[in-house]
Amino acid sequence: MGTLKLYYEFPAKVWEETLPVGNGSLGGMIFGGIQEEIIGLNEESLWSGYPRKKDNPGAYENLEEVRRLIFEERCKEAERLIQKTMLGEYNESYMPLGNLHIIYENLKKEEKVTQYSRILNLEDAVANVAFLDENQVSYTREVFCSYPLSGMVIRLTASQPVMDLTIYLESELSLVCHGEKERLKFSGRCPEHMDPSYIRKGKDAVIWGYRGMRFQGEIKILSCDGEVQVNKESICLKRGTELVLLLSAVKPYKRNVSLTFEELKKEHENDYHMLFGQVELYLGEQKEIPTNLRLQALRKGMEDPALYALYFQYGRYLMIASSRKGGLPANLQGIWSWQIQAPWSSNWTTNINTQMNYWPALSCGLEACMEPYFSMVERLAENGKETARIHYGCRGFVHHHNADFWGYTNPVGIAYGEEEGRDGCVTWSMWPMGGAWLVQEFFRYYEYTGDEEFLRNHAYPVTREAALFLLDWLVEKDGYYVTCPSTSPENKYVTKDGETCCVTQASAMDLELIREVFGHLKEICRILSIQDEILPEIDEKLEKLLPFRTGSYGQLLEWYREYQEAEPGHRHISHLYGLFPSELFEGDEKMTEACRISLMHRLENGGGYTGWSCAWIINMFAILKDGEAAYQYLNTLLTRSTYPNLWDAHEPFQIDGNFGGTAGIANMLVQDRKGKLSILPALPKEWKTGYVKGLRIKNGKCIDITWDENGERHQIYSVSE
Repeated sequence: MGTLKLYYEFPAKVWEETLPVGNGSLGGMIFGGIQEEIIGLNEESLWSGYPRKKDNPGAYENLEEVRRLIFEERCKEAERLIQKTMLGEYNESYMPLGNLHIIYENLKKEEKVTQYSRILNLEDAVANVAFLDENQVSYTREVFCSYPLSGMVIRLTASQPVMDLTIYLESELSLVCHGEKERLKFSGRCPEHMDPSYIRKGKDAVIWGYRGMRFQGEIKILSCDGEVQVNKESICLKRGTELVLLLSAVKPYKRNVSLTFEELKKEHENDYHMLFGQVELYLGEQKEIPTNLRLQALRKGMEDPALYALYFQYGRYLMIASSRKGGLPANLQGIWSWQIQAPWSSNWTTNINTQMNYWPALSCGLEACMEPYFSMVERLAENGKETARIHYGCRGFVHHHNADFWGYTNPVGIAYGEEEGRDGCVTWSMWPMGGAWLVQEFFRYYEYTGDEEFLRNHAYPVTREAALFLLDWLVEKDGYYVTCPSTSPENKYVTKDGETCCVTQASAMDLELIREVFGHLKEICRILSIQDEILPEIDEKLEKLLPFRTGSYGQLLEWYREYQEAEPGHRHISHLYGLFPSELFEGDEKMTEACRISLMHRLENGGGYTGWSCAWIINMFAILKDGEAAYQYLNTLLTRSTYPNLWDAHEPFQIDGNFGGTAGIANMLVQDRKGKLSILPALPKEWKTGYVKGLRIKNGKCIDITWDENGERHQIYSVSE
């Protein structure tokens, strides 16, 4: 079948060409330079900030006035009042640990090398660099991040005793190093505040102070030959043929290391194979040519079905590498971030991006990678009770569109040191439905696994708290229950006065999320035989919840009424949530058609222009069972929004497109929705023959599917078999 690998014949020149490795917490980005190797380092828990309150005690006293203005169709006034009185401070930012430099003092800076290769083997989760120098000395590097060991292992070799190495760490995080026998220890401190780059840039955005997070780590020599010396800030090797290093940060490695390099590597591979080996996809033989050239050929119209299988498995690899039990969930860049002021703070954006990160987990055999997601949502649910009470006078929990390490749940929008939000910020900040979306994955986990203990101890409590907030958040207007104020994530409309505005009542996505949360809670109570006291209130409000509405050309209305769209090709397609990822409209021909019309309207006006948005569209067409359109946008994702290392381009790099693309391929092959199993529902004609093994369907089942010109064959079996 050919090895699943990313393969290059040159070192990376920019971050978007590096090879990522990770163990869920510790990450590395490998450049593969000749005279100097650089490995960019990250650790998931390094963030600016410190524990403090960011809720706005003055928000609630303005809520009724905002509602009055909206009900009087004075929506722009309501938006300005929210901006001035109802927001809180921005989230904090994910920090890069630094760069590990490995300098080959014995190689010239312009060394002419041959047989160069830089490879990331997806089957073993090991990165390799190899080349011959001008004297035909062979050099190799192997790098992997071990989850069992909780560290990064680096092996450097040469075929002759000529390696002269200087190894040191650099960081913008107030780094201090000191050498001991066989190890270089380091410590540092994160800033106590960092503004997002879209608010302030450079030195003005950073406050160092003394309250920032402190951390430590070490680089330990596991084995070496030649002469080795650990200095105050570096490790030096003279005339060596091998050096093996173990790097740990924040989390110490889990035990005394007594295993050999090969034993550590085997332990790492065995652990990784238990997850990665669950699913196999074959769309043709993998080509033994560099990955960047395969991408270039695809952009020129060449067919390469196997490249889509590689992309699919790369998404699964990235999830294993960035989301493991006991850690944090994958953020906007997984765990791989290279800037101290990263794009969008490299946090968790919970109006699509965080949720999209986990779309492929259940169907693609990676349910074990969801534990960090569930843990974070449960923490947000606890913190969000206070935000719900302070901001809105509501029971339950609320979360808005941003989350960070500290678990703040307030609506953001106020820059540090300022007292009110800046123009335009309400468009994304005033969205109290983030919690309602985040909890949906809890019930889906039960649907796929049948884990009733999880349903009782995790899904029920967090879904109930989300439902409590929604019950109190709804208000009665003209005989219906509506949400107010309401926005549709990051989108705007044009008022009758010609102004752009984002605030209204009862956006379609609000209504879809509410129906789904209430529906999930009712089903959970039925399964667990719970007579919850809030069920009658849920039934009463569901009965009078404002119905969905269609517009002048049959489209599903995004807002309360048919406003003129400020950006008809907007990147978000939030109002189509009921089609996917929800199953709310499954089997409803009228609503499905309204969603299809809305989707086509977006695309006809330039939609799908970011990587993650394009990935969402792949999934939409798969659910609509339009294989050729799904394939078209999958091709677009790879040819227009994918970097040479197959990272998704937002741009810059944003990992949700990778995960969304992987989920899209899975949905093209099998769907299990509302009790109906669809096999090869959106198979494009370009994938003439192939097979997939181990995709998950609901009720603890797996499916294997094989297809060719003679038709399709499949086998369904239990996960435990």
